[in-house]
Amino acid sequence: MTGNPLRASDLRIHNQNMVLSIIHSSKTGGISQSEVVNRTGLKAPTIFRIFTALEEEGLIYPLETNGDDQISKKGRRPVLYAVVKDARYTIGLEFWAAFLSLGVFDFHNERIYSVMHPLTDGVKADDIISLITQEVNRAIDRLDLDREKIIGVGVAAPGQVDLLNKRVRHYPRIDGMKDIALVDELEARLGLMVMIHNNCSALAFSEYRYGGYDHQGSMFTFLLRTGVNGAFVNNDQIYVNSQQQTIESGHIPINNDGPKCSCGSRGCLQAYLQDLDPNSIEQRLALFEGLEERLEERDGSAIRIIERAAGYLAIAMQIISRLLAPKSFLIVACCEQIAVALKAEVEHLLGEPDAFCSEPPKIFATSYDPLVAQRGAADLVLQEYFR
Repeated sequence: MTGNPLRASDLRIHNQNMVLSIIHSSKTGGISQSEVVNRTGLKAPTIFRIFTALEEEGLIYPLETNGDDQISKKGRRPVLYAVVKDARYTIGLEFWAAFLSLGVFDFHNERIYSVMHPLTDGVKADDIISLITQEVNRAIDRLDLDREKIIGVGVAAPGQVDLLNKRVRHYPRIDGMKDIALVDELEARLGLMVMIHNNCSALAFSEYRYGGYDHQGSMFTFLLRTGVNGAFVNNDQIYVNSQQQTIESGHIPINNDGPKCSCGSRGCLQAYLQDLDPNSIEQRLALFEGLEERLEERDGSAIRIIERAAGYLAIAMQIISRLLAPKSFLIVACCEQIAVALKAEVEHLLGEPDAFCSEPPKIFATSYDPLVAQRGAADLVLQEYFR
């Protein structure tokens, strides 16, 4: 026999977390013990003990029902249980060179607090850590939260993130944001569990879960801000590479003889898109921000920019389709009009199935919303909590 045997205490925790996750997923509608028995395969006495323990901990409660409604022709209806709204809280935040966004969520996944904080030009990594600490503590104080009820803080950071070592590997637009132990620093200051992921991953995770897209369980998201990044969510899991690092799809090579990229290479997807909007970095704007007015006027140069940008995105999508075969793609841009214009052109370019794809992937489009990224970061904390 290899490996360590599963201890009884570990199994109890596993079963309790599994049951709590199922009750949590039932939202405010609740779920009965018998339904959980059917879903888990655990025996009824085991489920009864878990429900009793969770209720004693104040994590779940029986929903109030009208006494007359409890009796049916088939006998007494089972009692439904839901999680207690204020039993636990999660905090989700996202930042990049221009903004920091933070939200607090109760155990029903409802946002109870949100704040957007603009960042000054030339902000440093130490400034970011201090600001996150300040804003998390301010939110806790304003809501008068018991820290023991806070599951953790989800940080959606820019650049490539090393999940194994809990570090931001490199983000050139914030001075000092290179190989920085963000989780260790924040946990020491906050006294809370901190999780880290890439901000595009958090956004993609949230759009996958709540965006209402018919993605068939598989969606690759491109986020176009000042730079470009992407994330793949498949079967409710975010794809990371074999080194437990987030993927850098903004640096897919389009042409090795192309424009110089911030990563040091030439011809990356990001470099090509930034080359179409060279003022975005200097003005701290998202790619193609402001172009929507010219598109409305049917300005020829604006249309050509969108056509060229869509061409580069289509090449990247074909490469990704060869490797990961997502059933759908989502384009997230500065505004709905830009995203939809890119979507229409990409659909035109990828409209025909090829030898490696039985049917073209679905293409969706939406505008960037920091509240979506907040929720995704908070959901990653919940996912780990239930694991």
